[in-house]
Amino acid sequence: MPLAVAVSGFKNTGKTTLALAMLEEILSAGFSAGFVKHTEKDVLCPEKSDTGRAVSLGIPCVYWGSDGAVFEEPGAGMTTERLEGFFPGKDIVIVEGAKLIPMPRIWVGGPGSCPPDVKGVFAYYDRSAAGGDGQQIFADGDEKALAGKVIELYRRGEGRVKASLFVGGKKIPLKAFVSEMIAGCASGLVLPLKGVNSLKDGAQIFLKRIK
Repeated sequence: MPLAVAVSGFKNTGKTTLALAMLEEILSAGFSAGFVKHTEKDVLCPEKSDTGRAVSLGIPCVYWGSDGAVFEEPGAGMTTERLEGFFPGKDIVIVEGAKLIPMPRIWVGGPGSCPPDVKGVFAYYDRSAAGGDGQQIFADGDEKALAGKVIELYRRGEGRVKASLFVGGKKIPLKAFVSEMIAGCASGLVLPLKGVNSLKDGAQIFLKRIK
C-alpha cells in the first residue's frame, strides 16, 4: 500500500502550493504518487439532486461534467483500504488537509502554530523562518529537501507492512485492511523518531493505560 503523508495547516497557509511542489519532486526522483485534497466542506450532491436521490437509495453514482467526474458511494468513508484502491501500485500519496486523521504529517507553519490535538507531525514548513535545519524545520526553498524526507520515510518503511494486535495476552483477529491501516499509521509515526533506522525486522509497541 502507498505511504500516505498529510500536508496540514490553517487556511491560506500555502498547503496546496507545498503539496504540488513536493509531488513534482517525488515524481522527478522516479517514484509514483497520488494526491488527495481533504476538505471539511460537503462535496456530495444534495439529496434533492438527481445523483443525490440515487445515492440516498444506496446506489453508487458518477456525476460527470465537462471538467471531470465525481464518484459518490453511499456511506463511503476514506480508509486505508479505499486509499489503496484509488491509487493501486502508487508509492506515495500526499493528502492535503486531514488535520485530525491519524497519519504522518507535515505542518505548514511554525511549531508554535500547531494545535495540540494535531498528531503525527514529523516536520514543519515555516515560510517565515530565516532557514531550516533540514531535519524537522524547513523554510521557503526547502521543498526538495522536504520531499526527500518523505521519500526517506517511504524507503525506510520497506513497502507493505502488517500489524498484529494482542490485548490481555489474547491475539485479536484483524481484517487485512485494518492490520495494514494500524501498521501504516504506527510506522509513519515511529520512523521519523531518532534511533529508528528501519522497520525491516518489524517493531513491538506496548500500550499501557495511565491512571
